[in-house]
Amino acid sequence: MAGGTKSKRGRRRRTEPTVPTRRSGAVSFALLFAAFAGAALIVLAPALRGPFVSDDLEYVPNNPYVTGFSLALLDDVFDPRGEPVAIEENYTPVHLLFHAAAWRAFGPNVVGHHVLNVLLHALATALLVPLLRRSGVPTAAAVLGGAFFLLHPANVEAAAWISQVKSTASLSFALLALLALERRPALATACFAAALLAKPTSAFALPVALLFTWTRLRGDVARRSFLWLGVWGALFAMYAVVEMLAFTHAVSGVAAIHPDPFVRLRTSIGFVARYFVMAVSSLGVSAFHEPPAALSPFDPWWLAGLGVLVVLGARAILALRARQEEAAYWLWAVVAFLPVAQIWPFSFPLADRYLYPILPGLIGGFLLWGAALAKRFGWGTAVAARFGPRTRVALSVVFAVPLLLGFGARAHARARLWGVPALLMADAAANYPDGVNAHLRRAGQAMEQGDRVAAIAALRGAADRGYERFEQLLANPRFAPLQGDPAFSALIADMAGRWVKRLGPLPDPAQSELFSLGVAHRLRGERDSARRAFERGLAMDGPLHDALATELRELDR
Repeated sequence: MAGGTKSKRGRRRRTEPTVPTRRSGAVSFALLFAAFAGAALIVLAPALRGPFVSDDLEYVPNNPYVTGFSLALLDDVFDPRGEPVAIEENYTPVHLLFHAAAWRAFGPNVVGHHVLNVLLHALATALLVPLLRRSGVPTAAAVLGGAFFLLHPANVEAAAWISQVKSTASLSFALLALLALERRPALATACFAAALLAKPTSAFALPVALLFTWTRLRGDVARRSFLWLGVWGALFAMYAVVEMLAFTHAVSGVAAIHPDPFVRLRTSIGFVARYFVMAVSSLGVSAFHEPPAALSPFDPWWLAGLGVLVVLGARAILALRARQEEAAYWLWAVVAFLPVAQIWPFSFPLADRYLYPILPGLIGGFLLWGAALAKRFGWGTAVAARFGPRTRVALSVVFAVPLLLGFGARAHARARLWGVPALLMADAAANYPDGVNAHLRRAGQAMEQGDRVAAIAALRGAADRGYERFEQLLANPRFAPLQGDPAFSALIADMAGRWVKRLGPLPDPAQSELFSLGVAHRLRGERDSARRAFERGLAMDGPLHDALATELRELDR
């Protein structure tokens, strides 16, 4: 008896967790991150030398709070009413600080900026794996779920577009918050705050953390987590007030998708179907989406979206009633979708990058739903009886590898688009032949052929679709021959008029908004209004004093 007891105790001692076990967990995570980072860098390699494009220009090289950042500007960066909020159109100081740090490290060398974003994407993916494991997903399935997220073609936009470091950073912070809540709640709270200040879509972490705590924890541990989540709630409430003021200010004057509320509702539900198809198949990914509104009650996208909501909603309710963690993942997908659901209208609400925070919720939900189905119908028992653990893992890999290889190849191809801006426009034009980018592309082609009339007509078509960046047209050397043409001048004046209509009524415009307002008035020949805007801007603290003074001198000539 004594010998048997000693033997059992010896075995027990050898299986107890030890410090080396924790270290081995850290080593395993580091290896996983290294593998994901290497794969991401290979797949996204064609984008790593891609130039600053579109929003990048405003957020990074032309942003004085990035290129000229110093500790003296830190108050402005975190000021809810500061100039950076007007530039970013959201209250996201952590996003700006990431860019400022990257500019300090890399300057205008785009490779460093791209690599930073790709590594953050790999980090978010690596953090998703232990989160899935903690929810009961087997290790092999969790790693494959992470690989699915890493290589998903829709995520190329978030990982390859420099200014989308806000997407990769915010998701990384949100996942860290969810992982740390139980054991290190103070660290988790700090990560949640950083996630919000990087991008508001990371608010999904709060309801997900609440459901994780409710489904998984009991007793004192649960009570402590709920108390800390009360702090999360207070942080979110304070942030939400500031963000809503900033966002409402930014989108002031932006027209909704359609004046009919039922058309808007159908279109938003149609987005559910579009995102779902992109998530499960990668079909429909595109640069700069411009889908039409769901004008008809029989629009297939809105009907399909309704079906997706019914099926997944019913599954979420069943999981919630059974107090299963699966419900948290479905809620994750829903809450991450709400900011782009056009509850608050903004331009171009469908985008590959908006799927980025939604996709992990769908991955977790389907993995746990699949495990539940396997258990219910005995599939797992039958497979376990026939195959050993290693064989089961090998079979999973064999079935998953073709999908992952296909996704990787498609993502690699899409990364090439971000290496050459002209390819981005071509992709958008091919997918939306009547969209803004298609018209701009036709205008450029017409200029190459010397057809000014066709070029102006195409630019007018872009304007009719919502394009109003007159400063880009004036700075584009391709359209320089059009300057002085009465039809082109009229088009520029019309675009400038939209800015006057949007910025003029603002009760408390920022310095950059006054600068844009003054330029818009000047282009319309409204010199007195332009002068007043420039003088108001010059009287404010901000980084545009030299530019405003130059504009005033030009008016005096």
